[in-house]
Amino acid sequence: MKTRSFTSGRRLSALWLVLTAATVVGSVSIAETDQGLLGLGVVHNDTLVVTRDIVVVSALANNEMLAASGAMTDAANADALGAWRGFLPRLSLGAFRIRSNDALYGFGFKLNQRRATQADFSAPPMSGMPAPAPFGDALNYPGVNENNIMQVKLQQPIFNGGMALYGKQAANAMSRAARNDHHRAEDTIRFHAVQAYEGLVLAGAYLSVMEAALASADAHVSQARAMYDNEMVTEADLLQAKVYRAGIEQRLIEVRNMAAVAGEHIKLLTATTADLPLAPANDGEARGPVAPRRYTDRPDVMSSREQAHAAADMAKVARGKMLPHLNLAAEKNWFHQDTFLGDEADSWTLGIYATWDVFSGLENVGELKKARAQSRAASHMSDFTKRQARVEATQATFELDAAADKLRVAADAVDAAREGLRIVTNMYREGLVSMVDLLDVQAQATMAEGNLIQARHDHNVSAAKVEFAGVLNALALEDK
Repeated sequence: MKTRSFTSGRRLSALWLVLTAATVVGSVSIAETDQGLLGLGVVHNDTLVVTRDIVVVSALANNEMLAASGAMTDAANADALGAWRGFLPRLSLGAFRIRSNDALYGFGFKLNQRRATQADFSAPPMSGMPAPAPFGDALNYPGVNENNIMQVKLQQPIFNGGMALYGKQAANAMSRAARNDHHRAEDTIRFHAVQAYEGLVLAGAYLSVMEAALASADAHVSQARAMYDNEMVTEADLLQAKVYRAGIEQRLIEVRNMAAVAGEHIKLLTATTADLPLAPANDGEARGPVAPRRYTDRPDVMSSREQAHAAADMAKVARGKMLPHLNLAAEKNWFHQDTFLGDEADSWTLGIYATWDVFSGLENVGELKKARAQSRAASHMSDFTKRQARVEATQATFELDAAADKLRVAADAVDAAREGLRIVTNMYREGLVSMVDLLDVQAQATMAEGNLIQARHDHNVSAAKVEFAGVLNALALEDK
């Protein structure tokens, strides 16, 4: 039997380097809703085949969190519409039926209805007469009376210390901030959709690599068994090949689960219910950023700026509460003794009201100080958000540059690893290297393949992150 000497201290742990893969990115947890299969992709061989663009479009159209953001934008727009109340008149209609035996109400009802008479002023009875309804005392004991009132009331703000003007400006600013927040939510969903799709591509590519690695491991086992049967190698070679194959098979099981989970993430993100597994329509070719924008044009930066403007206006609203107010009110009433919506008598009232809350126990002063402090806080947050966006844009640009370099290096490494594997495989057939040497080179070749698809994934996600984070100069990436 031919024997081989093995390098002292060589460990098989190097063979397991290939078993390390990137974790597929998680997606936003969203409740599922019914959707037709054609809305997300095309069914082919019991698999739902999707493209990146369709995943993004479907997520933007069906994501519940994005729909909630749109509803909040509508609410902010409604607040801005309601802020016109400080300028426009308020008109109200009313109809009332009032019954009472109260002396003041009873006499007032008669005056409203223009039917008070001299008899209503009859003298009270002499002392000692029984109560509660002495005869002849209609003024103090009017009995039960009824008044039916129709009312039209108009209130017109004139001047309220600038509260209406600055309140409207603040509401408009918050409406714009809400729209920017919604646009940023769209950016976020788009970015997560790209991440989810690239995760599906990554998992599928890893699956192909591991299936190829398993096929190679089977070939190594067969070759080692044949050489062992011919007494060309020791049994250790065959055992090492089997151990290596078992490790690859275990990792293949994990990668298959990874691919299934990646598909479920897309279903969650796009609010799709489908029992079919998902597969990408392409192999994840390298993509660059599309139309990157300056970080200062990011919706979250603009939203924080609008919120700072709104807080400054609200401080002016608080100041307006301390100034004199002037308002107009007009009222028209129709009265009837016993007919609802009757018009037995009518009256009108017109008033101009000038008020000034001179001292309110320091409540207004406290509100003004609080509003000014909140304005300063919003301004600081706006400045920080802008600086943070600049850092994020710089980081995203650096990461894209690094990912592009890693992609080039990984591609070269694959070519070298494949050639090295071919050479060592031939050497093993000639008995010039051990099984450990062959498996070590096989592991490195498989790892190089995995590194390439990981580098391609990182490059595509980095490109999407540049679109999400922005750049210092929108022209900086035109040549990339």
